[in-house]
Amino acid sequence: MKRIFICSRYAGDTAHNEAVAERLCRKAVEAGHAPFAPHLLYPRFLDDHRREERDRGIACGLAFMEACDEVWVYVGDGISDGMRRETARALELGKPVVEIEEL
Repeated sequence: MKRIFICSRYAGDTAHNEAVAERLCRKAVEAGHAPFAPHLLYPRFLDDHRREERDRGIACGLAFMEACDEVWVYVGDGISDGMRRETARALELGKPVVEIEEL
């Protein structure tokens, strides 16, 4: 079972973006993988509107990325600054990055 880091937009239309992340997680599970979507976890107790807390949440997610086998990047809604940061870290770690355009 591969551990899949889910990378997609969060800020902006959070209801839509959370639904996208949930669909990506479901897609990973249906493919027999174990997904991790940090943007579905950390905003539950960190304030994404406060830069320091947003940065802390992203840093926590990046720490878990090290344990992941693959990074799925949903590009269908565009790429945010946070997604660029996560993708750059994935490449630094030598993780396979899979771009997903459609759900």
